[in-house]
Amino acid sequence: MKLYFLSLIVNTMSIFYTGSYTQLGAPATNPTGKGIGCFQLNSETGEVHLLQYTQQRSPSYLVVSNDKKYLYAVEEMYENLDPQVYAYKIGEGGALTFLNSQEIAGDYACHLAIVQYRLVVANYVSGNALSYPILEDGSLAPFNQEIKHEGTGPNKERQEAAHAHMIYPFKNDGMYVVDLSLDRAKAYQFEPASRLWEATPKLDIKMDAGSGARHMAMDNKEEFAFVLSELRGEIFVADLRGNETEVIQKISFIPETHKGAIGGAAIRLHPNGQFLYTSNRGSDTIAVFKIDKVSKKLSLITHHSTEGKTPRDFNVDPSGKWLVAANQDSNTLVVFGINKDDGTLSMKSKIEVETPVNICWL
Repeated sequence: MKLYFLSLIVNTMSIFYTGSYTQLGAPATNPTGKGIGCFQLNSETGEVHLLQYTQQRSPSYLVVSNDKKYLYAVEEMYENLDPQVYAYKIGEGGALTFLNSQEIAGDYACHLAIVQYRLVVANYVSGNALSYPILEDGSLAPFNQEIKHEGTGPNKERQEAAHAHMIYPFKNDGMYVVDLSLDRAKAYQFEPASRLWEATPKLDIKMDAGSGARHMAMDNKEEFAFVLSELRGEIFVADLRGNETEVIQKISFIPETHKGAIGGAAIRLHPNGQFLYTSNRGSDTIAVFKIDKVSKKLSLITHHSTEGKTPRDFNVDPSGKWLVAANQDSNTLVVFGINKDDGTLSMKSKIEVETPVNICWL
C-alpha cells in the first residue's frame, strides 16, 4: 500500500529546469539569477516548488538529451570572459552532476540543440554556430566544426551583422540555424562521409527583409515550419514538402491595442499539434493560435497576459496540460492551465525566481 501511494505521488509531479541571467553584461535589466534551477510541478494543482540550484554563469539556454540522462547548458557572455558549454549527468530528482565543459569560441551563446550525436550551439553576437561531438558518457569533446554566417539586414541597429539565434533539428540528419539578420532559417545536413555539416540552400526558409528571424517550430510530421519574427512580431508559415520551401502565410502575434516596442521571443507547439503559442516581450503577452489540420495555416484565438514582465521564454509540459512562462524582468515563473478544447490559458500559480529566461522539461 505504501509503494502504491508513493507511485501516485511521483506520477503527479513533473520536473523542469530554468536557465537564468546571473551577472552584469547579460541582456536583462537586473540580472540576479542563481544558475540552473530545478523545479517540481504538481501536475494536479499547478503548484511549483524549488528543488535545487546548480551554480553556473548565465546559463541562458538548456537542453535535455532524448534519453533524459544528460543536460547541457551554455554561458551567454562575450568570448573574452571565457564562456563554456557545460555537460551534466541527471540523477534522482533531477539533480545535476558536472561532467565537463568546453570553450565557446564566440560571443553570446543563446541557444543549443542535440542532433546527430552532436551538440550544436548558436552564438548570437558573433553570428556563428559550433558543433561539439557528444561522447559515450554524455560529456563533450571540443568543437570540431564552426559554421559562420555573413550578411546584414535593413534594420541598421539590430541587423548590422549576422546573428545566429537558434538551432532546430529536423529529419534526423538535418538542422536549421535561424539567423535574425539574414531573415531566414538556413538549412544544413549532416554528411556521413565527412562527419560535417553542409549547407542545403534549397531547404532555407526565407522571410521578409527586416523581419528578424528568431525561433521556429515544426508540425509533428516535419512538413511545415512556423518561424517567429522578433522585430516585426509575425509568424511565417512555411510548406517544406516541395523541392524548395514556400512561405504560405504570415500572421501577426502582437495585440492590436499594443503600440509600444516589439520583442518577439519564444514559439512552441502544443503536443497535440492543434495549437501554437508565441510570446512578445513588448506587450508581455502570449498569443494562442489554432492550426488548421490540413493547410497548417494559423488563426488567432486570443492573447493572454503573462502576469509578469519580459516573457523571454515559456514551454508546454509534455502532457499538454500546463504552460510555464519565464518572466525575466519581474522575476517570476507563472503556471497556466491549458484548455484542451481551445488551447486558451488560465493562471494557476506564481513563484518568485530571479531572472528566469528558459524553461526546459525533463
